[in-house]
Amino acid sequence: MYWQAFRAAPEALIVLDAAGVVRLASSAAEALFQRSTAELVGRRIADLFAGDPAFSTQEPVAAAVRLPGGREIAVDVRARTLAGDPSGLLVLAVDDQSMPGRSRASLEQRIARLTLAEHEQAELLSDVILTQERERARIAAGVHDDSLQVITAATLRLQHLRRRLRDPADLEILDKLEASLVQAADRLRRLIFDFRPPKLSDDGLAAATRDLLDDLAERHELEVRVEDRLTAEPALPTRLLLYRMLQEAVANVGKHADADRCTVILGEQENGYLVRVVDDGVGAENLHTDPGHLGLLLMRERAALAGGWFRISSVPGSGTTVTFWVPRGADLQSKGAPE
Repeated sequence: MYWQAFRAAPEALIVLDAAGVVRLASSAAEALFQRSTAELVGRRIADLFAGDPAFSTQEPVAAAVRLPGGREIAVDVRARTLAGDPSGLLVLAVDDQSMPGRSRASLEQRIARLTLAEHEQAELLSDVILTQERERARIAAGVHDDSLQVITAATLRLQHLRRRLRDPADLEILDKLEASLVQAADRLRRLIFDFRPPKLSDDGLAAATRDLLDDLAERHELEVRVEDRLTAEPALPTRLLLYRMLQEAVANVGKHADADRCTVILGEQENGYLVRVVDDGVGAENLHTDPGHLGLLLMRERAALAGGWFRISSVPGSGTTVTFWVPRGADLQSKGAPE
């Protein structure tokens, strides 16, 4: 969603890394620079502009774009950093001054619209999160009121049947059938817990995280710990976002880490919430490209949509650390608790 919105932006936008190398380009940038994304990505910024312009995050800078045929066109360039991104990425909005009606004032107006779009994106994310949670709550209620009740009724009927049976072979089959029903009921209760953790709304993120880790410890027999460094409880949409990302990270520990210990640290940093999940498991290489780790891509997408960031470091034999940050500003988008 974020990549599609970036590509479709009316402005010519390019994203530079700390070394001044192009990492992303919008469709409008392809048209302005007369190069495809494949030709732009990986190219140094000095190859695209005449001279050596010093871009400023304070005001537009006059520069000239060097086209493939050698022709140059005058542009205004406004630079901005990404909030909460520690990697040093820089976004350049390039305004073609040779087009009628183009001016620094119009560039300022478009940057203002981009800022407004960021706020609208945050509001949309909040709505999406709350809608998802309402749907999870609806499914959990349905499972509790329907499926679990059916299993309970079936278990009672089996108990009535047991009183009529005398053959040991029949009783053995009945025991296995009852065990299967108990297992099915346990799985459904676990599903309800995953869909709607009971403590998240009432007791907060730390309490819900402890329950999540206790479940991990019970399933995989490892030592778990929560370090709660929060000074205030996040608003519900942010709390839900953080918990769902935590849920995925903790699930990965159980599935892939083969760890003895797992620690979750809940904290605050730079006007936002910082969460770290650390395990001492086997670690891995190429986590970003491993198809078995689709959840990592989803966590990264969730963080990006919220205006935050996601990082993972893993060394074979030395465990894995997942870290993500979400801005406190998302709190302003609260629309109320899920029904």
